Amino acid sequence: MKIYNIEEHLSCYCYDKDEKPMVEIRKVKNMAMGEILFSCNEIVFVLEGRLRLSLRNNPDGELRSGQIVFLPAGDKLHYKALTRCRLLIFRLEDSIHLCHTFGLERLNSIINEVDKPETLVPLEMNDRLQHFAQGMIDTMGDGLRCRIYLQARINSLLIMLRAYYPVEQLCLFFAPILSPDTLFSEQVRSNYLKYRTVNDLAMAMNMTPQQFTRRFNNVFGQPPYEWMQQEKARLIHGEICRSNKPFKEIANRYGFTVQANFNRFCQTAFAMSPGEIRKKRL
Repeated sequence: MKIYNIEEHLSCYCYDKDEKPMVEIRKVKNMAMGEILFSCNEIVFVLEGRLRLSLRNNPDGELRSGQIVFLPAGDKLHYKALTRCRLLIFRLEDSIHLCHTFGLERLNSIINEVDKPETLVPLEMNDRLQHFAQGMIDTMGDGLRCRIYLQARINSLLIMLRAYYPVEQLCLFFAPILSPDTLFSEQVRSNYLKYRTVNDLAMAMNMTPQQFTRRFNNVFGQPPYEWMQQEKARLIHGEICRSNKPFKEIANRYGFTVQANFNRFCQTAFAMSPGEIRKKRL
């Protein structure tokens, strides 16, 4: 359908022109491979095709047409398209609320009764979600990319998930980010790679180091420095094993300006040099 006064929309500061827009329709070629580091949480609709995904050190899982998956901020995903794919991606830049009276902490209290899944657990698109996805495709095809409109649609999506799926399924869907203090843990996961020290991260979150450490220990069950080193090690190990990037490029990406320091980090974390890790993979 035609959008009237399209020039006004295009010139408005609310028009979404970001490299990573709030809502995106993406096509992936058959057998395409890659990795994505998420700066915010994402919900992905698989409109057509099949994908193989691997998150963290978990075994590979497959997604197919008609499924929805939640991908957490601060994590790295490795993917391979098994067929030509078309995806509808929602980037959740704000904290997640399924509705005004239902926070993710309530889901965490439920999932504690069972073991959290080791792999991503998708939802099957029901009729309402299929209509919702098609409506987004239509309006974006028309050129309606107002950020206020897109945020309203994301809020609608979260409310629809709450309304049309049982809490047991939502627990498994959102499992990667569930904690007793989800807002805090989301902020940590979204920002920890931007800062080199615990103090810097605490200041960025408007907390004293003491306040931050106390709250972090309550949520994650371990000191923040220890957790940040483990997360960095996990991401580095994944890059070494799942890519052929030069070690210098990987080292620079994670703040190692001196190659010897990067080698020492790998030796401490994995008892192997970067070369030995890659050789073992092969």
